[in-house]
This record gives sequence, C-alpha cells and structure tokens, in this order.
Amino acid sequence: MKKPQIKFLLAASVFVLSLGTKVFAQSLWLDMNPLPSWNERKRAILQTKKISPAELKRCAVVVRQPTLPQDQLLTKMGWTLTGAAHVFGKTTVVTAAEAFDGMCRPLKYDTYVFVGDRVAGTLSPGQMDSRTDGSLVNVQMTGERNLTAEYVRYRASDALCCPYKTEAVTFVIKPNGTNFLLVPESKTESGLIENQAPNAAINLNNTIWRWQSSDSATGKTTVDKPENYQLEFKADGAR
Repeated sequence: MKKPQIKFLLAASVFVLSLGTKVFAQSLWLDMNPLPSWNERKRAILQTKKISPAELKRCAVVVRQPTLPQDQLLTKMGWTLTGAAHVFGKTTVVTAAEAFDGMCRPLKYDTYVFVGDRVAGTLSPGQMDSRTDGSLVNVQMTGERNLTAEYVRYRASDALCCPYKTEAVTFVIKPNGTNFLLVPESKTESGLIENQAPNAAINLNNTIWRWQSSDSATGKTTVDKPENYQLEFKADGAR
C-alpha cells in the first residue's frame, strides 16, 4: 500500500526533519476492541457552509470539480471535493472538506462511501483534520463491497510532520434493509514510518530544505516556486 509522502529538494544530504511540535489524539476509536460501528446514524449528508471563493482559488490545486452524481450530492450540501474519487462497480468513495489550512491541507473533512446514490457510511466517526491522530491518508478498494482505509497515528511527543506509524482498517459494505451499511471489521498495523529513536539528535547544519510537493489520499499539492518555501540551516545550526 502506498504510503503518504512529502517530497523536498535538498541542497545537501537527506534527513528527517522534526519540528518538535506535540500532537494529541483527535480520536480514540482506533484503539477500541472491537472497533465501534457508527454508520447506523451517519448515512445522511449534513449541510455545511461553503468555502469562500477566495479560499477556493488559493487552494485550487487540491480542489476537485464535481463530475460524478455522488459529487453533486455533496457539493449541493456545501461540501468541497478534494482528492480523487475511488470507484469499484456501484461503490464510490469521495472525500470532501469544510476548510483548508495554510498549506491547503483539508480540515474538517470526511470520506463518504456511496452505493449508487445512497450513503453507506463514512470512514471516520467524526470529521478529521490533516496531521492529527486518526486522520485518513489512503483508501484502497479491494472489491465492490470491501475496502481498506489507512490512518496516521501520533503520540503526544510526535511532531506534526512525523506520525510514528499507520494503521489500516478493513471495511465491508452489508445490505441493510433498502440501504447499505459500511461496517469496520478488523485493524492491522500497516506500517511503521518512524526511522529513528525518539528525541535522537539530527545534524542539519549546512542544509537547505525546499518544499516541492506533498502527496496524500486527499490529493497532491505541487508548489510552483519551491524557493519561496525554503528553510536553511547554517553551519552553526542557526536558521
């Protein structure tokens, strides 16, 4: 399964950059056993306030225009589409957000799973923010009624840039009267993405970092002028 990536241009060697910012869990549902089922009460698309035209223009690179009937259902209720839609037979998975952060990462976003034009459920009990514990970063459809969702996990000591692992949850879509119901079935640790000991010292002297692009399940952000997003570490460690 493809892991979310953040690509940088480096003037020297490649290092892992830690910002030292603490992150606290936004959701505890991933730690429950058995996993909770929430979609019995989350199969309606809620009305939300539309993002302003100025904000949509600023983040146009991550905004997807509606092309599918399911897209139209979400945008009609004020949601902004972000990232690619996933389609397998009659099942469609669409991510939509209520806002963006300063780097155009989705805030207050949710991922809806449709069977035809009916909502079978969402991939999180509540709305998510990028770079927070339990936020969705990848979706893989393995069948018309089966999919796997991958979430990043943070500890309180982890920097915003660097979750220490991801966890994958398999979902199944079951008939439910005249509708369908998305149910989480099992969880696995899908990848440890920490490659150094906590609080390990990193020598970043004489390096220059430039943000080039970032990839995630909710879309790709490409920077037109990476030199405008540059972080330089001098020989004495000053920035």
